[in-house]
Amino acid sequence: MQPHPPRIALSVGYQSSRTSRIVSLLVLGTILTIGCGCVGAVAGTGLNASVGDTGGNPAVPALVALLVAGLVMLLIGLLVTSIVRAGAWLEGSRLTVVNLAARTVDLRAARSVTLHAAAIAQTGVSSDGALVATGAVTRTPVLTVSADTGTVKLGLRSREGLLIPPPEMYALAAALDTARCPGAAEAAGWLRAMAADPRTMLL
Repeated sequence: MQPHPPRIALSVGYQSSRTSRIVSLLVLGTILTIGCGCVGAVAGTGLNASVGDTGGNPAVPALVALLVAGLVMLLIGLLVTSIVRAGAWLEGSRLTVVNLAARTVDLRAARSVTLHAAAIAQTGVSSDGALVATGAVTRTPVLTVSADTGTVKLGLRSREGLLIPPPEMYALAAALDTARCPGAAEAAGWLRAMAADPRTMLL
């Protein structure tokens, strides 16, 4: 039995700001849940009033409030989950990228590989804990691998805008060396060039 290849974690998720972002979302979620629940109750009361002399069902305001609050809680839960789960790793030639769901591609079976720069808007946490757009736009190298099992995209920056460190770029380049498809050799070359000097990053 061959030994299982070691897992190499890639620094593409949230690093230093994960906790502050989660706390901010939970605080915002609590406020929105209460506020939207109150709006739902008022809307439910309006629905009851619109049915005329019958008075409607007294449970409608509570049901509408619970429905609206539940939708807000679901949205906040999905956002928190995406922050917690965001990441990627290599296991031999297998690349896994995780957001809400995990997608894995075997680089040896890739049909095509591309590496291009994408402009991505950055966000930050303000002094009052709210998530805000900073107005900055960062050019981020994005590795796209297509195989028969699907397509996986990997941005080569952390969610805080930091380029992944050189050892991880070299590891990705070595994994791409196992691919025999169009674009793989070029992408591996770019990764090694960026690892040696980030100023060469697809400007």
